[in-house]
Amino acid sequence: MADCGRPATSTPSRRQFLTEVATFALACGFAPLLRADPRVATASDAGQWLQRVETLAQQLRRGTITSAAWRGEIDALNAATALTEFLPQLQFDRALRAMQQQAKDPAKTFIRLAEIDGSLSRAAFAAAYFVFAKGQVITPHGHRGMVSAHAVVSGALRTRTYDRLGRDGDVLRLRPRLDTLARPGFSAAISAVEGNVHWFVAETDTAATLDVIVQDIDANGREFAIELVDPLAGIPDASDVIHAPLISWEQSSARYQG
Repeated sequence: MADCGRPATSTPSRRQFLTEVATFALACGFAPLLRADPRVATASDAGQWLQRVETLAQQLRRGTITSAAWRGEIDALNAATALTEFLPQLQFDRALRAMQQQAKDPAKTFIRLAEIDGSLSRAAFAAAYFVFAKGQVITPHGHRGMVSAHAVVSGALRTRTYDRLGRDGDVLRLRPRLDTLARPGFSAAISAVEGNVHWFVAETDTAATLDVIVQDIDANGREFAIELVDPLAGIPDASDVIHAPLISWEQSSARYQG
């Protein structure tokens, strides 16, 4: 899929991709994981979805809800909202152009929130796309000082998540939470504990996630950090808790990409 970035193939690739993302189907197989809270209304347009995301982000940053509560609410909102229908309003064209310029890694593109809704010029959250070619990877990593939610809006991604049970020196204690093939309609958010470590691999020619990120919160400390971890080298104990070593970016890339 390195050819995706070549001008000679950009037009058919783009047409195929847009055709795929135009079709939305809630992934019924994930219903037990993502059953929406009936108190969360389905967003009827992109602006309504953004405003609900902003409300949740403000509540999280003020400390009126926990990161675990935020995780449940944002996953329910994403699962109940036909996000693929709103992609033209949410600047997905910019994400596609970025993908064509990226060869090795998934292309990350931030949404310019203020251009969609002026009230979000100082939003409490950021939103971004990750667009993948087949086989591209976001390697296993955990988080401090932030939370995020990842809604699949195109293609299929093998998604593995782990609960973060603590850190002992250069080792994270993890419990496997999820290992599934995620398609549009699926949302995987993290909290300070639940699903805090995750790992994504694109299984289709193109795949994309729409991500919501909230920083400057107390989640495993307030200092923002991405912690690369090696669950495949982890040692499980008698309680099936994996003691996984922290590794460098170079080690993570060499082990999990390609």
